[in-house]
Amino acid sequence: MKQKNGRKIWPDIIKLGIFILLVLVIANWSYFAKQTSAWWIYDVLNKDTSTTITQEVISGKPDTLAIPSLGLEAPLVYVTETDEVTFQRGLEQGVVHYPSTTLPGEIGNAYYFGHSSDYAFKKGNYKTVFAILPKIEAGAEIYITDHSGQQFTYKVREKKVVEPKDVSVLSQGDGKEKLLTLQTSWPLGTALRRYVVIAEIDT
Repeated sequence: MKQKNGRKIWPDIIKLGIFILLVLVIANWSYFAKQTSAWWIYDVLNKDTSTTITQEVISGKPDTLAIPSLGLEAPLVYVTETDEVTFQRGLEQGVVHYPSTTLPGEIGNAYYFGHSSDYAFKKGNYKTVFAILPKIEAGAEIYITDHSGQQFTYKVREKKVVEPKDVSVLSQGDGKEKLLTLQTSWPLGTALRRYVVIAEIDT
């Protein structure tokens, strides 16, 4: 491809593409670091991380989420408003509960969401808390505690990608099931879609 003066512009396009890629990697460095670590542990070393977080670790610890198979533990944050500012402030502190959805252990669908990636300059220590959530497998156990520290165990039954405006994932069910839904943004560095993990209580 040439400009009117005869100079080829493909090199400029390639340079621009490389620059944008570098900016994306730098801005989401913690995400890439976590992904690389997960790849090395799970795919190269075939390491079982389930021993790093056990049932006893969070039992009695209020408002905590743990996924042993991912080596993940995070605080649960409860908010009362549904505006973006409130959500972003909550995400700085952990995994946020969506208001109006049920609580752990109750009939309905307890819905929580967390970051998969966020810019390095943003506040908070949980910018990549759900970076490796898509690696979770069907049947994996998820531990969660309520305000008093009572623990509930859920098992993953479904994973899917949905559109941002798909509110069906917030459904409280048929009045019989006790569900837990975890959500994060998908794909990397965007809010184009939502990655959703649905689990049911293990009785």
